[in-house]
Amino acid sequence: MLRNKNILILLSGELIAGLGLWLGIIGNLEFLQAHVPSDFLKSVILAVGLLAGIAVGPLAGRLTDQINKKSIMLVSGFIRTISVTFMFVALYTESIWWMIIFLILIQISAAFYFPALQSAIPLVVEEKDLLKINGIYMNVSTLSRIVGTALAGVLLVILSLYQIYFLSLIAYLILFTLTFFLNIEENKEEQKEDEREKKEKKGFTEVLTVIKDMPVIAVIFILSMVPFLFIGGI
Repeated sequence: MLRNKNILILLSGELIAGLGLWLGIIGNLEFLQAHVPSDFLKSVILAVGLLAGIAVGPLAGRLTDQINKKSIMLVSGFIRTISVTFMFVALYTESIWWMIIFLILIQISAAFYFPALQSAIPLVVEEKDLLKINGIYMNVSTLSRIVGTALAGVLLVILSLYQIYFLSLIAYLILFTLTFFLNIEENKEEQKEDEREKKEKKGFTEVLTVIKDMPVIAVIFILSMVPFLFIGGI
């Protein structure tokens, strides 16, 4: 299952995007520490990006259902890569406003990327392997958070913020390139849904056929409901 190219790309996407997101959060905290004395203002500034992600969440979910998942991942990956350049401007100008733009763009891209990635998983694996791959995905997601925060703390000691964001930019570019190699059958889920509906319809028509061929079954069913009718009346 893990030899599946699509699975490896999706899991790598979760890991790299998660690492980059947490590297960015720790980097932003370091930047704010040097330019914003108030802890309350720091929390407000960081909350701006989170609120932007929450605001576009419903739209992201709706578009993920309607549009090609690979296209959404590519567009959000491109926005995420471009957003890092705004952080370079923020570092150069020492401007909080440029960092806020970076926060908004990175959270909006995450709001689109992760739902598209999650909904793409059932399209690239067999149904029998879906539970197993979801477990692996959850472990990778958790690992990206833990490693991201720990790695950011270590890198801040030995590297500058410029170098940290440059590494993030390289990682995002690699992920953006890998996304092009995804091969997702968008109609696979539709076929599964159609098959499920056909089975349900078939099951119901088979019951009708049996009742038609053997009327005694219908009589037995009606008689079995009589006690319940009396109980309901009582």
